[in-house]
Amino acid sequence: MLRICLIIAIVAGLGAGVVTFTKVQDIITTTRLERDDWHKKDTDEITAHNSTKKKLAETKTTLDKTQKDLAQTKSDLDAANSKAEELTKNNTELTAKLEKTTGERDEAQQQLERWRGLPAPETIKGIIADLEKTKKAKDALTGENKLLVAKVNEWVDRWDKYFHNEAPVILPTGLRGKIVVVDPKYNFVVLNIGDEQGAKERGEMMVDRDGKLLGKVRIVSVQKDECVANILPDWKRGEIMEGDEVLN
Repeated sequence: MLRICLIIAIVAGLGAGVVTFTKVQDIITTTRLERDDWHKKDTDEITAHNSTKKKLAETKTTLDKTQKDLAQTKSDLDAANSKAEELTKNNTELTAKLEKTTGERDEAQQQLERWRGLPAPETIKGIIADLEKTKKAKDALTGENKLLVAKVNEWVDRWDKYFHNEAPVILPTGLRGKIVVVDPKYNFVVLNIGDEQGAKERGEMMVDRDGKLLGKVRIVSVQKDECVANILPDWKRGEIMEGDEVLN
C-alpha cells in the first residue's frame, strides 16, 4: 500500500513536472517571440532613426547650399541694381548732353543761315573799317561840339555877368551835390560838383540834411569837378556842415 501510494505520488509528481515543464516551455517560447518582436521593433526603429538622421543631414546640406545660393543671388541682385542705377544716371547725363548739343547745333545752324545772308568777309571787313572811321569822326565832332557848347556857355555867362548881373541863373534840373568843405569864418563852402556836372556861377542851391532845409548858397566860381559857393545869410536856418546835400 505504501508502494502504491509512493508510486502514485511519483506519477503525480511526474505529471505535475510535465505540466510545469510544458507551461515553462510555453512561457519561454512566448518570451522568445516577444524578445524577437522587440528586437525587430528596436532594429526597425534604429534603421528609421538612422534614415531620418541621414535625411536630416541631406536636408541641412541642401539648406546650406540654398542659403549660399540665396546669398549669391542677393549679391548678384544688388550688383544688378547698382549697375541699373549707374546706367540710369549715365542715360540721364547723356540725354542732357544730347539736348544741349542739339540746342547748340540748332543755334549754330541759325547763325549759319544768318551768315549766309551777309556779304563776303572782305566786304564785311571794309564795312567795319568804314564804321570805325565814322565812329572816330563822330567822336571828334562830339568833342568839338562840347568845346563849342562850353565856349558858348562861357560867353553867355560873361555876358550875363557884365550886362545882366541881376538875371537869375538856371541850373540843370535835378542837379545835386554835397558840401565837402565848410569855412565858417569867411562863410563859404566847397561843393563836389563843377562845370562837367552843370554848375554855373551865380547859380543858387538849397542846403538840405535829412529833409530839413538849412539854408541856401550861391556859386561864385566853378572848376571842372568842384565849385565854391557863398552861404546866403538871409537863408541860414542852422549850422551847415560837411556832408550836407545841396540841390536846386
